[in-house]
Amino acid sequence: MLDLEKERMRKRAPKILESLKKKKYDAHFFETAAQAAEFIKSSVKQDETIGVGGSVTLRQGLGIVEALREKGVTVYDHWEAAEDPARRLELKRMQRAVDVFLTSINAITLDGVLVNLDGGGNRVASTCSGPKRVIVVAGANKVVEDLDAAVHRTRNHASPLNAIRLRRETPCVETGTCNDCSSPQRICGMLLIMFQKPGDIDKFTVILVNEQMGY
Repeated sequence: MLDLEKERMRKRAPKILESLKKKKYDAHFFETAAQAAEFIKSSVKQDETIGVGGSVTLRQGLGIVEALREKGVTVYDHWEAAEDPARRLELKRMQRAVDVFLTSINAITLDGVLVNLDGGGNRVASTCSGPKRVIVVAGANKVVEDLDAAVHRTRNHASPLNAIRLRRETPCVETGTCNDCSSPQRICGMLLIMFQKPGDIDKFTVILVNEQMGY
Protein backbone atom coordinates (compact mmCIF):
# COMPACT_ATOMS: atom_id res chain seq x y z
CA MET A 1 0.00 0.00 0.00
CA LEU A 2 1.08 3.57 -0.64
CA ASP A 3 1.89 5.69 2.41
CA LEU A 4 -1.04 7.99 1.60
CA GLU A 5 -3.42 5.03 1.51
CA LYS A 6 -2.14 3.87 4.89
CA GLU A 7 -2.64 7.35 6.33
CA ARG A 8 -6.18 7.46 4.96
CA MET A 9 -6.93 4.13 6.62
CA ARG A 10 -5.61 5.44 9.94
CA LYS A 11 -8.11 8.28 9.71
CA ARG A 12 -11.00 5.95 8.84
CA ALA A 13 -10.21 3.25 11.40
CA PRO A 14 -11.62 5.04 14.50
CA LYS A 15 -15.05 5.38 12.87
CA ILE A 16 -15.07 1.73 11.81
CA LEU A 17 -13.97 0.54 15.26
CA GLU A 18 -16.59 2.69 16.95
CA SER A 19 -19.30 1.28 14.68
CA LEU A 20 -18.18 -2.30 15.35
CA LYS A 21 -18.13 -1.79 19.11
CA LYS A 22 -21.69 -0.40 19.01
CA LYS A 23 -22.67 -3.66 17.34
CA LYS A 24 -21.10 -5.60 20.27
CA TYR A 25 -17.93 -6.69 18.43
CA ASP A 26 -14.52 -6.71 20.08
CA ALA A 27 -12.69 -4.51 17.53
CA HIS A 28 -8.97 -3.84 17.03
CA PHE A 29 -6.76 -2.05 14.51
CA PHE A 30 -3.13 -2.98 13.78
CA GLU A 31 -0.63 -1.44 11.42
CA THR A 32 0.95 -4.73 10.36
CA ALA A 33 0.03 -8.35 9.78
CA ALA A 34 2.77 -9.39 12.20
CA GLN A 35 1.13 -7.41 15.01
CA ALA A 36 -2.25 -8.96 14.22
CA ALA A 37 -0.76 -12.47 14.21
CA GLU A 38 0.84 -11.91 17.61
CA PHE A 39 -2.46 -10.68 19.00
CA ILE A 40 -4.27 -13.77 17.74
CA LYS A 41 -1.62 -16.13 19.13
CA SER A 42 -1.80 -14.46 22.53
CA SER A 43 -5.60 -14.61 22.61
CA VAL A 44 -5.83 -18.34 21.84
CA LYS A 45 -5.23 -20.78 24.69
CA GLN A 46 -3.13 -23.89 24.18
CA ASP A 47 -5.97 -26.23 25.12
CA GLU A 48 -8.50 -24.65 22.73
CA THR A 49 -9.52 -26.16 19.40
CA ILE A 50 -9.31 -23.94 16.33
CA GLY A 51 -11.15 -24.05 13.02
CA VAL A 52 -9.80 -22.15 10.03
CA GLY A 53 -12.05 -20.91 7.25
CA GLY A 54 -11.00 -20.75 3.62
CA SER A 55 -8.81 -17.65 3.60
CA VAL A 56 -5.69 -16.48 1.79
CA THR A 57 -5.45 -13.67 4.35
CA LEU A 58 -4.96 -16.09 7.25
CA ARG A 59 -2.51 -18.41 5.54
CA GLN A 60 -0.42 -16.16 3.30
CA GLY A 61 -0.97 -12.82 4.99
CA LEU A 62 -0.64 -13.92 8.63
CA GLY A 63 0.88 -17.41 8.52
CA ILE A 64 -1.30 -18.07 11.53
CA VAL A 65 -2.06 -21.77 11.02
CA GLU A 66 1.52 -22.96 11.54
CA ALA A 67 2.09 -20.38 14.25
CA LEU A 68 -0.79 -21.79 16.28
CA ARG A 69 0.35 -25.36 15.77
CA GLU A 70 3.81 -24.42 16.98
CA LYS A 71 2.10 -23.18 20.12
CA GLY A 72 0.57 -26.63 20.55
CA VAL A 73 -2.98 -25.70 19.56
CA THR A 74 -5.21 -28.23 17.76
CA VAL A 75 -6.15 -26.77 14.36
CA TYR A 76 -8.78 -28.14 11.96
CA ASP A 77 -7.84 -26.91 8.49
CA HIS A 78 -9.77 -28.36 5.54
CA TRP A 79 -7.31 -26.90 3.02
CA GLU A 80 -4.89 -29.63 4.08
CA ALA A 81 -7.28 -32.29 2.74
CA ALA A 82 -7.57 -30.93 -0.80
CA GLU A 83 -6.98 -34.39 -2.29
CA ASP A 84 -9.41 -36.17 0.04
CA PRO A 85 -12.98 -34.84 -0.40
CA ALA A 86 -14.45 -36.96 2.39
CA ARG A 87 -11.85 -35.80 4.93
CA ARG A 88 -12.19 -32.23 3.71
CA LEU A 89 -15.94 -32.27 4.38
CA GLU A 90 -15.37 -33.91 7.76
CA LEU A 91 -12.98 -31.12 8.77
CA LYS A 92 -15.44 -28.47 7.63
CA ARG A 93 -18.12 -30.00 9.83
CA MET A 94 -15.75 -30.20 12.78
CA GLN A 95 -15.16 -26.46 12.51
CA ARG A 96 -18.72 -25.85 13.71
CA ALA A 97 -17.88 -27.30 17.13
CA VAL A 98 -14.49 -25.66 17.82
CA ASP A 99 -13.67 -23.25 20.60
CA VAL A 100 -12.41 -20.58 18.20
CA PHE A 101 -13.14 -20.09 14.50
CA LEU A 102 -10.69 -17.98 12.48
CA THR A 103 -11.61 -16.49 9.15
CA SER A 104 -11.38 -13.42 6.97
CA ILE A 105 -14.21 -11.59 5.24
CA ASN A 106 -14.83 -10.31 1.74
CA ALA A 107 -15.87 -6.79 2.75
CA ILE A 108 -16.52 -4.52 5.72
CA THR A 109 -18.38 -1.24 5.56
CA LEU A 110 -17.51 2.00 7.31
CA ASP A 111 -20.50 1.47 9.60
CA GLY A 112 -19.42 -2.01 10.64
CA VAL A 113 -21.41 -4.38 8.44
CA LEU A 114 -19.52 -7.61 7.57
CA VAL A 115 -20.13 -9.40 4.27
CA ASN A 116 -18.96 -12.87 3.28
CA LEU A 117 -19.63 -15.10 0.30
CA ASP A 118 -19.11 -18.86 0.40
CA GLY A 119 -19.30 -21.92 -1.81
CA GLY A 120 -19.63 -24.86 0.57
CA GLY A 121 -21.19 -22.92 3.42
CA ASN A 122 -18.78 -23.86 6.20
CA ARG A 123 -17.27 -20.39 6.52
CA VAL A 124 -20.53 -18.46 6.73
CA ALA A 125 -22.07 -21.09 9.02
CA SER A 126 -19.16 -21.20 11.47
CA THR A 127 -18.95 -17.41 11.51
CA CYS A 128 -22.44 -16.94 12.92
CA SER A 129 -23.22 -20.07 14.97
CA GLY A 130 -21.43 -23.03 16.53
CA PRO A 131 -18.01 -21.93 17.86
CA LYS A 132 -17.69 -20.21 21.21
CA ARG A 133 -15.53 -17.45 19.76
CA VAL A 134 -14.92 -16.05 16.29
CA ILE A 135 -11.92 -14.01 15.14
CA VAL A 136 -12.20 -12.20 11.81
CA VAL A 137 -9.21 -10.54 10.11
CA ALA A 138 -9.55 -7.99 7.31
CA GLY A 139 -6.95 -6.00 5.42
CA ALA A 140 -7.53 -2.35 4.53
CA ASN A 141 -8.40 -3.41 0.99
CA LYS A 142 -11.60 -5.02 2.29
CA VAL A 143 -13.03 -1.71 3.58
CA VAL A 144 -15.82 -0.17 1.47
CA GLU A 145 -18.26 2.70 1.84
CA ASP A 146 -21.60 0.91 2.27
CA LEU A 147 -23.53 -2.33 1.93
CA ASP A 148 -24.08 -2.03 -1.82
CA ALA A 149 -20.35 -1.59 -2.35
CA ALA A 150 -19.65 -4.54 -0.02
CA VAL A 151 -21.91 -6.91 -1.95
CA HIS A 152 -20.53 -5.68 -5.27
CA ARG A 153 -16.94 -6.14 -4.09
CA THR A 154 -17.70 -9.60 -2.80
CA ARG A 155 -19.40 -10.85 -5.96
CA ASN A 156 -17.44 -9.04 -8.65
CA HIS A 157 -13.95 -8.74 -7.17
CA ALA A 158 -13.21 -11.33 -4.49
CA SER A 159 -15.13 -14.25 -5.99
CA PRO A 160 -13.74 -14.05 -9.55
CA LEU A 161 -10.19 -13.70 -8.23
CA ASN A 162 -10.61 -16.73 -5.99
CA ALA A 163 -12.17 -18.73 -8.82
CA ILE A 164 -9.17 -17.87 -11.00
CA ARG A 165 -6.80 -18.83 -8.18
CA LEU A 166 -8.56 -22.17 -7.74
CA ARG A 167 -8.74 -22.77 -11.52
CA ARG A 168 -12.48 -23.35 -11.39
CA GLU A 169 -14.52 -23.92 -14.51
CA THR A 170 -16.89 -21.00 -14.06
CA PRO A 171 -17.91 -18.09 -16.30
CA CYS A 172 -16.30 -15.53 -14.00
CA VAL A 173 -12.89 -17.05 -14.70
CA GLU A 174 -13.36 -16.03 -18.33
CA THR A 175 -15.17 -12.71 -17.83
CA GLY A 176 -13.62 -11.48 -14.57
CA THR A 177 -17.01 -10.63 -13.09
CA CYS A 178 -19.95 -12.50 -11.57
CA ASN A 179 -22.39 -14.07 -14.04
CA ASP A 180 -24.72 -15.52 -11.40
CA CYS A 181 -24.03 -18.89 -12.96
CA SER A 182 -25.25 -22.40 -12.15
CA SER A 183 -21.84 -24.02 -12.60
CA PRO A 184 -21.15 -27.09 -10.40
CA GLN A 185 -17.87 -25.40 -9.46
CA ARG A 186 -19.44 -22.09 -8.43
CA ILE A 187 -17.76 -20.76 -5.29
CA CYS A 188 -20.27 -18.06 -4.34
CA GLY A 189 -23.54 -19.76 -3.44
CA MET A 190 -24.15 -18.28 0.04
CA LEU A 191 -24.06 -14.60 0.95
CA LEU A 192 -23.85 -13.66 4.65
CA ILE A 193 -24.55 -10.08 5.75
CA MET A 194 -23.84 -9.45 9.43
CA PHE A 195 -25.50 -6.31 10.75
CA GLN A 196 -24.40 -7.04 14.31
CA LYS A 197 -22.64 -9.63 16.47
CA PRO A 198 -24.41 -13.03 16.30
CA GLY A 199 -26.13 -13.95 19.53
CA ASP A 200 -24.83 -17.54 19.39
CA ILE A 201 -21.18 -16.40 19.57
CA ASP A 202 -19.81 -15.63 23.05
CA LYS A 203 -17.11 -13.26 21.80
CA PHE A 204 -16.63 -11.98 18.26
CA THR A 205 -13.35 -10.20 17.51
CA VAL A 206 -12.83 -8.14 14.35
CA ILE A 207 -9.24 -7.23 13.47
CA LEU A 208 -8.46 -4.56 10.88
CA VAL A 209 -4.94 -4.51 9.46
CA ASN A 210 -3.43 -1.52 7.65
CA GLU A 211 -2.10 -3.67 4.81
CA GLN A 212 -3.51 -5.23 1.66
CA MET A 213 -4.33 -8.83 2.53
CA GLY A 214 -6.12 -11.48 0.49
CA TYR A 215 -8.72 -10.69 -2.14
